Amino acid sequence: MTDILSPSTMDAPRLLFATQHEMDDYCAPDMLYGDLSAEVLRRQYHLRDISAHLNPFTHPNREESARILFDEFRYLADTFAFWGPYKGLARTMITHMQDGNGTVFNDPLLDQAMSEHSSMKEAVNQILKLFNQYIFLLDNELTKIKFFDEIIKGINKIRLPKFDSFEDRFNGLGITVHDTWATHIFLDSFQITRNRYTANVRFRMQDHFGLDINDISNNFYRQFRLFRIWFILQRWEFYLFRPFITEIVVHKKIEGYLSR
Repeated sequence: MTDILSPSTMDAPRLLFATQHEMDDYCAPDMLYGDLSAEVLRRQYHLRDISAHLNPFTHPNREESARILFDEFRYLADTFAFWGPYKGLARTMITHMQDGNGTVFNDPLLDQAMSEHSSMKEAVNQILKLFNQYIFLLDNELTKIKFFDEIIKGINKIRLPKFDSFEDRFNGLGITVHDTWATHIFLDSFQITRNRYTANVRFRMQDHFGLDINDISNNFYRQFRLFRIWFILQRWEFYLFRPFITEIVVHKKIEGYLSR
């Protein structure tokens, strides 16, 4: 077999998968902010007992009340982020909401968390199986097209990585990210040397650190003071604290043999 996928003959990076949700989606329902009045929050969404320390609707100082609410927000987040090396991410992301003015959030620790997650390992193993299954098609330029068609078709059926394990309920990843809004999977390079291939695959993933109407209308989430504070800080027209996009990038190397 010739090296038909050398850098000179392969377009790189090559997009293998994209979710229906778009990247950089600032129009998503959970990215709204400062759009609700106090009356709507109280009457329509039954948000009255917000904080254990103050009533944000009657407190006279916006800056002081917001600071107290964010401190309480971080404290309450510890209930869902008290174990493991990533527990500090919850506080970091809450502070980014307080100070970041809606800018994109990324952190090497978050990339590492996704890279090491069991769901990522499962997804990479599924992609490896696809490569091994269709590697025989790389005999010429015509079957190379068929190879990528089969890989793309197969990746559309795999389970995408997400923070939904039991540990994610208390390591901070479940409350800060949990699922993702948009995922792109790229093949950055593909090399064949003798009877062995090496593929570099990149996962680009985005989520929104924000709440929508469905979140706060859910009785399970609304019972927690944390979510009531979060929603008020984001959606009340008095505060205008902006939600933000969380971006995760993971690079994985996939290796296999041309023949078994």
